[in-house]
Amino acid sequence: MNFNSLLNQILGAAGNGGGKQNTLLKIGGGIVAAQMLGKLMKKGGAGGLVKTGSMAALGALAYHAYQNWQQNQGNNATAAPLSQQAFTPVGQDAETAGRVILRAMIAAAAADGQIDEAEQELIAQESGDDAETRQWLLAETARPATPAELARDVGGNPALAAETYLAARLVCGTPDRKEMVFLSQLAQALQLDAALVESLEQQARSL
Repeated sequence: MNFNSLLNQILGAAGNGGGKQNTLLKIGGGIVAAQMLGKLMKKGGAGGLVKTGSMAALGALAYHAYQNWQQNQGNNATAAPLSQQAFTPVGQDAETAGRVILRAMIAAAAADGQIDEAEQELIAQESGDDAETRQWLLAETARPATPAELARDVGGNPALAAETYLAARLVCGTPDRKEMVFLSQLAQALQLDAALVESLEQQARSL
């Protein structure tokens, strides 16, 4: 299963209006109901996520936020500078990043309890013959990853941590109380500096 390709197709389809309720999003060799994508877009409020269009664009946004944070830290910076390449992984690193970011997006979409059994059934019915993708999506929506699990998958990678938080934040659009709790827990689990979180928030709000 190609997680990097899956994430790029979801983000690309979102940018092309793939969130419409009555359309289907083609992923790999199968078809996943676009209602799933609609849930990731959260009632049309996550316009920033729509504007990213690809994993590379998401990485560029996270890199910009990271740069701003470091510049504002000045001589008090506690983390080493990162190059833009750190936010555009390749090969197996890109697969790892794609999987983690997808899990974070689904967990954020489920934070307010809106992915229900009916929607999971819709995914099962409309997923075509791509059994691997279908089973993975159903498993993730049935039991979304916790902030602690996402942090474990990130494995201390600061660039991926920033991208993961930003992706989750963009999915939430204008966060409600439950989503704010989830985002706070995610930031803590990822051990993100409060000022970096604010820089990522500013990047999300600018879209």
